[in-house]
Amino acid sequence: MTLTTNTRIWNALHNEADISTLTKSVLQANTEGTEQCFCSENDGRSDLVLDIIRSTKLNSSQEDAILGCLETRNCTHKNSVKLIWGPPRTGKTKTVATLLFALLKLRCKTVVCAPTNTAIVQVASRLLSLFKENSTAENATYRLGNIILSGNRDRMGINKNDHVLLDVFLDERIGKLGKLFSPFSGWMQRLESLIQFLENPEGKYERHVYELEEVERMNEEDEREEVVVNIPTFGEFVQKNFNSLSEEVKTCIVDLYTHLPKVYLPYEDVKKMIASRQTLQRIRYFLRENSSRVDFEEGNFRFDCFKRLSVDCLKALRLLPKRFEIPDMLENEDIRKFCLQNADIILCTASGAAEMNVERTGNVELLVVDEAAQLKECESVAALQLPGLRHAILIGDEFQLPAMVHNEMCEKAKFGRSLFERLVLLGHNKHLLDVQYRMHPSISRFPNKEFYGGRIKDAENVKESIYQKRFLKGNMFGSFSFINVGRGKEEFGDGHSPKNMVEVAVISEIISNLYKVSCERRMKVSVGVVSPYKGQMRAIQEKIGDKYSSLLGQQFTLNVRSVDGFQGGEEDIIIISTVRSNGNGKVGFLNNRQRANVALTRARHCLWVIGNETTLALSGSIWATLISESRTRGCFHDATDEMNLRDAMNEALLEDVSSSLGSLSLRNGHGRRNVW
Repeated sequence: MTLTTNTRIWNALHNEADISTLTKSVLQANTEGTEQCFCSENDGRSDLVLDIIRSTKLNSSQEDAILGCLETRNCTHKNSVKLIWGPPRTGKTKTVATLLFALLKLRCKTVVCAPTNTAIVQVASRLLSLFKENSTAENATYRLGNIILSGNRDRMGINKNDHVLLDVFLDERIGKLGKLFSPFSGWMQRLESLIQFLENPEGKYERHVYELEEVERMNEEDEREEVVVNIPTFGEFVQKNFNSLSEEVKTCIVDLYTHLPKVYLPYEDVKKMIASRQTLQRIRYFLRENSSRVDFEEGNFRFDCFKRLSVDCLKALRLLPKRFEIPDMLENEDIRKFCLQNADIILCTASGAAEMNVERTGNVELLVVDEAAQLKECESVAALQLPGLRHAILIGDEFQLPAMVHNEMCEKAKFGRSLFERLVLLGHNKHLLDVQYRMHPSISRFPNKEFYGGRIKDAENVKESIYQKRFLKGNMFGSFSFINVGRGKEEFGDGHSPKNMVEVAVISEIISNLYKVSCERRMKVSVGVVSPYKGQMRAIQEKIGDKYSSLLGQQFTLNVRSVDGFQGGEEDIIIISTVRSNGNGKVGFLNNRQRANVALTRARHCLWVIGNETTLALSGSIWATLISESRTRGCFHDATDEMNLRDAMNEALLEDVSSSLGSLSLRNGHGRRNVW
């Protein structure tokens, strides 16, 4: 967390203005169901909204979540906070994007927040994808002026010129609008230049030739070195100048209907702009085929064709609006305010919401917080103080990892607890998204029962026979298995983060076999190795080296990450290294149920848990329950039953013994010598 973020949190917590009505409603126990609301009846189920929902093919729980949010939005007599509970891969981002698309159509001013730049960029990308799917090809970006993504360009990774989010990125929009409405070289000047050229290209050419001849004459008078002045043909002159001027106008047209809010650019004007672009394109094609011919001159048939095309084009260009009823925007800050005040959807990080004051953005109707269970409650305060805010929608899953807290005292004080979790504890209702689309049923069965009370249904796609994949031979490598590595040893390095080199050897052997299969079958395979301990991650990475990472565009991909780093990620195969191996059942923060939930829900086709049965069974943790279930289901296996794994374990144990013996020495009077 940066100093800027901390300062914004401090200022929000010490805001001397009157506490917002919405914040007051947050600071009390749940009142849902205690009073009946009639003002939102059926309002959320308009034909427009229902058409949007049908077009995105949502399941019933996703539809109900969106309709419930829209009905809440229509409530005018009370403020409210609504919770949407989104377990792993239940279509949370798709639901949020569809909700935002509906709110955009309804012109509901909404601020969308998330804890990180990565999370808000993901939501913005999904919203834009949905937007363009529901737009025609010729005007796919019209109305994007009502959507804004605000934030730091570098941290959001929006540096490339072709980045998909440039069309809604605020800093990019400020630059585009600044150029469009420049008093010297803006839209009006570029349009007028093109019109003047098409009205009299002959006169423009004569003037150009005269200027070139003047340059030649002056050079001769000054007795300079002979300078050859190339005078273009009329056709060459027309093509070059038309292409340049028309390209500028076409760029301006796209920028206008992409970046101007809809209220300043009616669709009738957009249709005229599209028609004018088409006429410009026809002239461009004609000149490409005909302008280089020697008979392209006044009085010739080809020139007459060009003039007729120009007349049609001029009619279209003169219909375009030259001025727009927008306020004077002399400075970038003026343009920023103009954009924010006219936007219907503003996406930013939770920290960025602190910059959304009434002078800059105007009143906000609705707040949507994605990944709300990963956002510290104190980080939510600034967003809850948005001017005019009446309702908030929080989307998250308190059974996954919360925000990171690096101080033990802060952790005990629940500093990392989210507003989402606290509202759940206060008894607020939460709408469950109840269909998961990631895990094979053999994988989803355990976390569904342990964390979600068996309420999550498997989608049809994961129940199809084709979804069950066998990457390696043997029952040990089915969709779900616990692989016992009972001969491992946990070691604590200088950083006090444990590693288990026998587990490392087993995992390395499995990865090697998967890679061979991928190459032999020419089959795409993505593998994730997950461990809660940094020491184990480092050991695995050192063992594997860059053997697989250097293969660009390969069929086989490998990710080795911590549990925390894998939140939100998924792979075909997940291998979990639990590391701990002792006789007293001590497993450290492996005990954390939220961390276990994340680790156990990342796999699509295969989940293989590597660990010491004795240690985990004695721990009394969720891992003991998992071992018991794996035995009941016939998914418990011992690594020694597979020859390659047994050999890998033996080699690791021999290396450990050799290392230990090699470090032993006896000291005599003059130095040290080896024992053996």
